[in-house]
Amino acid sequence: MSGDRKTSAESPAFGDDAAPPGREIGEQSVARDIATARARLRELWTDPVIDVWLTSPNAHLSGARPIDVLGLNGVETVMGAIDVEVAGGSA
Repeated sequence: MSGDRKTSAESPAFGDDAAPPGREIGEQSVARDIATARARLRELWTDPVIDVWLTSPNAHLSGARPIDVLGLNGVETVMGAIDVEVAGGSA
């Protein structure tokens, strides 16, 4: 047996080095969160504008990009920023 092969106990569950099932679950979760955010944002904007909003620094997310927050923290935090936008953009 090769010494450079990791056992399942040593393989991370998420990230670039994740075992395929863990990586797939993480990617599916992020894709689902992005779809949820996009559906809510379509109340305000078209897809090109949504793309810009998702990839731009956001003051309601302490300067983080919504797309990054979705990947790190899930949809709840981003939905709060979206609620501010829907309410008129200031809170």
